[in-house]
Amino acid sequence: MGKELQLFLKGLEGKTTIIRIDENASIAQLRRMIHEKTLISLEEMRVLYCSKELRDTDENSKEQFLTDYRIQDEGNLVLVLRLRGGSDQQGQTKGTDTGTVEVVDSDSLNTTEDLSPPPKVYGSDVELTSEPDMITFDDDKDGLRAKMPCGHAIGPESLTAYCRSLLSSGKFEFRCPHMDPSYCGRIWEFYTVNKLAVLTTEERKEFETKIAMNFLRKAVGIQECPRCQSYCERMDRKDVRVVCPVCSRKPGGRFEFCWFCLRKWSTSGTAECGNLNCSGEDPRKKILRECQEKVVVGVSCPAVRACPKCGLMIEHREACKQMECPCGQKFCFICLKMADGRGQYTCGAWNFKCEKAPVQTQLP
Repeated sequence: MGKELQLFLKGLEGKTTIIRIDENASIAQLRRMIHEKTLISLEEMRVLYCSKELRDTDENSKEQFLTDYRIQDEGNLVLVLRLRGGSDQQGQTKGTDTGTVEVVDSDSLNTTEDLSPPPKVYGSDVELTSEPDMITFDDDKDGLRAKMPCGHAIGPESLTAYCRSLLSSGKFEFRCPHMDPSYCGRIWEFYTVNKLAVLTTEERKEFETKIAMNFLRKAVGIQECPRCQSYCERMDRKDVRVVCPVCSRKPGGRFEFCWFCLRKWSTSGTAECGNLNCSGEDPRKKILRECQEKVVVGVSCPAVRACPKCGLMIEHREACKQMECPCGQKFCFICLKMADGRGQYTCGAWNFKCEKAPVQTQLP
């Protein structure tokens, strides 16, 4: 047995669930614990830490643990319901009380302490450098700065402010902004940012939650159940009529709503909800249709594409045309052709111009 971690799970009915679990526990154990306390089946849940989905096994079927995701004490997780289509039937599940979970109001977790946070002090294992801060250009010899994995220097206050600005603008990745002589753009993992920005507990809570929410809203396209405010996504992205498993267990029975207008479904069909002024259009199509174009390896193409396999929205940032979706599918951002089973592309190397695919109108 290792140290007991206290984790905060958000996303269900606007509440926060406190989970106490051994630091060496597997992801499967964590998900089972969540299932037992929420009655949400394993198939109907997705659990995220920052922008990473917590999976029982990796791509090589190796069991995954909390330590593989570097989840620390008082870490913040987000639960998303995976909704079935309205024509499906759903069973009811009973849970058991392990005594390791409690539900609290989110407001009760806010504190008024540490109004003047202590100065940020690096740990003894941080590699320091006298090179100037890449953002503020501070080169004070008495205040050494951390060297990021890409080799560029930045102070903890600058790093905190820079990453917070990215989150405020809706980003969910942290990339090095160094521009001399060319743009670096290397991704910084949150574990690295947390360590080198010397984030306080409150800052870590803020960052972990915003990363997850920005990722879910921008890339996954989640909604909130109009009745219980739980975060939701669809198991099948073609479903318009969906069922909330949380609301359906409450008095009043099965609750179905329209994914597009977020109002109660009022017809017997599965294509049109019957609600006045419902557009009936997948919001992803509007994003794809109206997004700006950008130049990718010399070709002007939409700045946002949907993964041709799963439909996840992906925004091109910098560098090459070859993308890898979180679902594991690799594809060309320009022509949208998918890589083969060996990861090989038929449209040429990462910097090779190819024929632009039109704006996507059909989505998986």
